[in-house]
Amino acid sequence: MTIDPNSSNGGTPEEASLKVPSKDPKKKKDDKKEEDLSDEDLALKQQLELYVERVQDSDPGVQKFALESMR
Repeated sequence: MTIDPNSSNGGTPEEASLKVPSKDPKKKKDDKKEEDLSDEDLALKQQLELYVERVQDSDPGVQKFALESMR
């Protein structure tokens, strides 16, 4: 970033203010989707999330089992 030598503030960068919402608006949508899932779909979703966690494991055997289980 270049500083404008003609600026009247002595060459210091300006501060910008940005308002950030305290709650994530996407989270509300996800909660509603989760309520719409049947018990069977919710169980499948939770199982898939578990497999995703296991794929990130450092043990190659655990990774392989998780990947094969996703089929």
